[in-house]
Amino acid sequence: MPDGPPLTVYFRQLTPESALVCAQGEVDVDTADVLASALEHAIRAYPLVTCDLGGVTFFGAAGANVIAIARDRGDARGHRLELVGVTGAARDVLLIAGLGTVLRGSG
Repeated sequence: MPDGPPLTVYFRQLTPESALVCAQGEVDVDTADVLASALEHAIRAYPLVTCDLGGVTFFGAAGANVIAIARDRGDARGHRLELVGVTGAARDVLLIAGLGTVLRGSG
């Protein structure tokens, strides 16, 4: 039995212009809506949103879809989404999905 919830997402305003969304746990088809809700809120309110995936233990295609939608919605508002803490399989999934430009330091 797991020690905690499959996915926990924290939100924090960093400056009046930026926010941080941190995810911890598994981002899959059953939990992706939790991350999607946090990113949607942040993208609507802040010109720069940083999403830290360093605490993510599983990141599937549903997670890549959430990131793609958040990026597109941010672009439509003139806001920017960037990802940090992305390693291993999560990085591979994002690169395969064509989302490498969202990774901080890419593109």
